[in-house]
Amino acid sequence: MKKLKTILTILFLTIGQIILACDCDSQGKFLKVAPNTELVALVKVTKYLTFKEIYDVKTPMSMEVEIIEIYKGKETRKTAIVWGDDGNLCRPYLSKFKEGQYYVIAFNGGSDGSKGFAHKNEKTTDYSISICGDYWLNVDIKKQIAIGSVAEKQKEMTLEKLKITLKKK
Repeated sequence: MKKLKTILTILFLTIGQIILACDCDSQGKFLKVAPNTELVALVKVTKYLTFKEIYDVKTPMSMEVEIIEIYKGKETRKTAIVWGDDGNLCRPYLSKFKEGQYYVIAFNGGSDGSKGFAHKNEKTTDYSISICGDYWLNVDIKKQIAIGSVAEKQKEMTLEKLKITLKKK
C-alpha cells in the first residue's frame, strides 16, 4: 500500500507540473507570426512596473512601453502596459527586454486577470507577447534596422522595409 501511495503521489505531482507548464510549438519567424497579431509596433521600453520573486530573483511581470510607430493595427495611446510570463503563461520573461532599448514587437491583446490564465491586475486593454514563435526583434535605432529572426535565412531588415512588408500582409 505504501508503494502504491508513493507511485500515485509521483504521478499526480508529474501531471500537475505538465498541466501548469507552457506547451507550444514555434509558429514561425517574425514575418510569419506578426500578421496574425493585434498590434505590431516599434516601441521603447520605458520602465518595469510590477515584479515577482522567482527563484529568489526580482523578475519583472509588467512593463510600460512607449509606442514610437505602429506598423500594423490601431492604438491611440502613446504608452501601453505589457505583461510577461509568471512561469506558465507561454510568454517571455520581460527581463529579456531592457529599459531604454527599442524593439519591434508583435503584440497580442491582454487578458482579464480576474478570469485566470493571466496576471490578476492584467486588463484587456493591456498587451502580451507570445513565446510560441519569434514575436519580437531587437532594434538598432541609430542604424534604423531590426535584428533577429525576421524570416527564414534573414536576420535583419531596415525598419522602413519591415513596415512596408507588414502593411502588404
